[in-house]
Amino acid sequence: MKLREHAYDWLAWLLIGAVPLLIFWQNATSLTEQSVASGGPMSNAAAYPAIIAWILLGLTAVNALRILAGRISQRSPLDPTPTTRLALIATVLFVAYLLSLGWLGYYIATPVLLTLLFAMLGLGPIASLAGAVAATLIVAAVFEGLLNVVLPLGIFNFTLFG
Repeated sequence: MKLREHAYDWLAWLLIGAVPLLIFWQNATSLTEQSVASGGPMSNAAAYPAIIAWILLGLTAVNALRILAGRISQRSPLDPTPTTRLALIATVLFVAYLLSLGWLGYYIATPVLLTLLFAMLGLGPIASLAGAVAATLIVAAVFEGLLNVVLPLGIFNFTLFG
């Protein structure tokens, strides 16, 4: 088996393969409890995530077969490089963002995350902050203003476009 020489491929696809399982679990529990996981396309909040979950499962299976068949051209052993360290730090930041989003709210947590990510990618501090604030406001305007989506308000119960 090509487990060791394609370790990062396997790890990435295991993580991607876990996402559909989480989606199916949420559809079967919280969305079902809210009575929004059945009915037609307009009243079924679980339909779109389930479609994405099936697509991800299919891609996971295809990639696993590619690795097993030796169809991946480059090896990906678990040798740390500067880019893998950067990806690991970005992943940890994103997980921290997701965990703090409900408590801090969108308008506080998102600019902090984006500023850190932009700085990690090499932007200066002022450009990172300006880009983060601009991206946060644009996304909020689209989701809250145009699509009427309620973004997490957090402890300050703050919104601009909602």
